[in-house]
Amino acid sequence: MKIFTTLNPKNISNIYLITDDDQKYGVIIDPGSLSMNVYKLIRFTGAEIRKIIITHNGINQTAGIPLLNKIYKPEIFAYNETILDLPATKVKNGFVIKEGDMEFKIMETPVHTYDSISVFIENSLFVGDVLQAGALSSLDKKNVPTNFELNVIKKYFLSLPENTIIYPGKGPATTLEIEKKFNPYFQRIVNG
Repeated sequence: MKIFTTLNPKNISNIYLITDDDQKYGVIIDPGSLSMNVYKLIRFTGAEIRKIIITHNGINQTAGIPLLNKIYKPEIFAYNETILDLPATKVKNGFVIKEGDMEFKIMETPVHTYDSISVFIENSLFVGDVLQAGALSSLDKKNVPTNFELNVIKKYFLSLPENTIIYPGKGPATTLEIEKKFNPYFQRIVNG
């Protein structure tokens, strides 16, 4: 498996392309645009885009879907059954999306929005806007996480290996180990 990252230039959010080792097929997570950056990345890898996974139904995650759909006709996976009037396969906690030898495991993580999901594959966790390095994106407009939200993080993220690489919707990648040490919300969970 190979992971490629590019930025949506309109809102500086991350778009991820995950390919098999031979780069024959690919899965895009959160195509917030189909900018020249994304187009060049797809051309560079040569991967056929077979699937799209949406971490939550926001324009920063979905704006590139219509054009990708015209070109590749990929299957769309999301918490919602439709994305931009296109049908999507509804995913729930524990759902597994298979593409070749890759298996993307879904976790329902309603921390940023009610329909937020996170995607785990091998030692990589794609969290959308659930968290960023050193921060947590809460449903609360004051960005103060509730006990429910902290329990979601505890239940799904803290059971993963510490070397898990976390790929957020915005900002740089981080690791679970770093978040446990430096993210005040993770420290609150770990230290009880």
